[in-house]
Amino acid sequence: MKTGAAACAGPATTGSRVSSVGAAFCWLIPIIFCVFLYRRGLFAWFQADDFAWLNLNGQVHNWRDLPHALFAPMAQGTIRPLSERAYFMAFEALFGVDALPYRICVFIVQCVNLALVVSITTRLAGSIFAGVIAAVLWVANNALFLPMVWCSAFNQILCGMFLLGAFWCLLRYIETGEHRWNIGQWVLFILGFGALEIMVVYPALAAVYTFVRARKYFRSTLPMFVPSFVFGVVHMAVAPAQKAGAYTLHFDWTIPPTFLTYWRWALISSQTPARGATRLLLLAAAITVALFGFAIFRTRRKDWLPVFCLAWFVIVLAPLLPLRDHASDYYLFLPAIGPAILSGYALVDWRRAVWGKVLGVALAAAYLLVMVRADRSAAGWWCDRSLAVKRMVLGVARAHELHPNQAIMLEGVDSTLFWGGVFHRPFSVLGISNVYLTPGSESRIDRHPEQGDVSALVLPPGPALRGLKNQQVVVYAVGGERLRNVTSTYANMALSNWKDEPPTRVDAGNLFMAYLLGPGWYSGESGYRWMGARAQLRIGGPRTLADRLYVKGYCANEQLRAGPLPLEITAGNKRLPPVQIAPHENAFEFAFDLPSQLVGKAELPIFLKVGRTFRPPGDSRDLGLAFGSFEIR
Repeated sequence: MKTGAAACAGPATTGSRVSSVGAAFCWLIPIIFCVFLYRRGLFAWFQADDFAWLNLNGQVHNWRDLPHALFAPMAQGTIRPLSERAYFMAFEALFGVDALPYRICVFIVQCVNLALVVSITTRLAGSIFAGVIAAVLWVANNALFLPMVWCSAFNQILCGMFLLGAFWCLLRYIETGEHRWNIGQWVLFILGFGALEIMVVYPALAAVYTFVRARKYFRSTLPMFVPSFVFGVVHMAVAPAQKAGAYTLHFDWTIPPTFLTYWRWALISSQTPARGATRLLLLAAAITVALFGFAIFRTRRKDWLPVFCLAWFVIVLAPLLPLRDHASDYYLFLPAIGPAILSGYALVDWRRAVWGKVLGVALAAAYLLVMVRADRSAAGWWCDRSLAVKRMVLGVARAHELHPNQAIMLEGVDSTLFWGGVFHRPFSVLGISNVYLTPGSESRIDRHPEQGDVSALVLPPGPALRGLKNQQVVVYAVGGERLRNVTSTYANMALSNWKDEPPTRVDAGNLFMAYLLGPGWYSGESGYRWMGARAQLRIGGPRTLADRLYVKGYCANEQLRAGPLPLEITAGNKRLPPVQIAPHENAFEFAFDLPSQLVGKAELPIFLKVGRTFRPPGDSRDLGLAFGSFEIR
């Protein structure tokens, strides 16, 4: 068993003796390639989940709010104080919505990652050429395009720096025996938990490596399993696994097929077109045979580096395999490092045989051709979407400056703009509320019920008509380089075609729907509205026997301390089955079948009654429940 410096170097040392100038140029090759390939990502703007993180500073009003903003479970229960919370909060405080500094930070950290991959592979394979090849192949992998163009995926890149940095320190510790490198490994390992949960696998990586290549240091890796175990227990306690939806964990027969899907994506991209799919699958098979053949060849010669590289892929990917319904190409960002190192090692080692050189170069060239083409296409799409969102959001900001006392309706929003921007409330980052889509916009937007409800952001015809008549609303058309004010044209169309009828969806906190609320309601508050012991409202009636009444709201903890809270709802003159809000179920949603006698009614009165009220300290109101929406569909 090799120990010390010998344990970090394989037999492929040919080519490691290069001049200092040549070595410097070699180190720059992956960085130059990365910047060239993803250069548009430098100028991408914000989109999707970015706006939730950009809004965090607005939730911090004093020092007591800061720990909640940094550590409270959010976004499917994740806790990433460094890569999402601190990153967005600090940059938003310094640069606002100027995305360039955010993007520069992403590229700088990724350049550090590439330097670490070159250094690690050079140490493992004994050749700087192997390091350069590994870094280039990793850069080209389709898993990288999303982190390189989307700020919310910075968690992958930052975790990569901690994981690679910790492993690099482990190699230096093995080479020198100096404990300062072991301390460095521990520091980076612990910091990695603040970037991404996947850092829990690092002890397994370190243990496998030391076991197969530096057995003397194996025992030193075992204590690191303790922080991983503690982190896992705490994380599951404060952010329990979801029981439904795309993020549900499935420990069943679907894990092997999911693993094979990820392996295929690692070799030929998830963006594989239907045309030519067979040829690409053959390419994936050829690369697989070559890599495993090389691994077997080296293993028979007591060289365990290929085994470690393959173990890297399996270990880092393993926690993600139960997410069968949320398989994503960028999840391969860290696992793909293992095959990249193995490929760099193989290409350098195979130079000794002509057949190996030809085969290796041919497979690497085919891989790069497929991946680079997919990277450019996918990264371009994401960049273009972010810039479209930027034009819309900054256009709304300008419209708000011109019409500070009016709400804004957007006409022409499609699926791309909606799911990339509008759905995530980007306007609130700039302090703008009361932005809606024009009636009928939902027909142009693809529905994704697992993500959210499109209609929640669409102003129905009745409220929109009233807003236009009272000059409370302006209408802007989205498209092109800037928004266009089309209020006059749109108002004429609305007056000619719409009727002032109650909509089949009433958002209790919406200012333009307040006229539909009867007695018993308090003032609206940020998208919801409190009722007292009783309240009533009007809503458009059901159109078919299949229509149901859906009610969403929130119940305060103070209400539930006395036990389940009864809620009675009467639709028209028909009392619906009573329901109860159970303790610890603060956010509630109920669905009620409606009597056939109510079908076809243009307007339906709804009466609400809660079993008890409470009065918060310093508040003069007797509060029952807070409601978000009522919808018949």
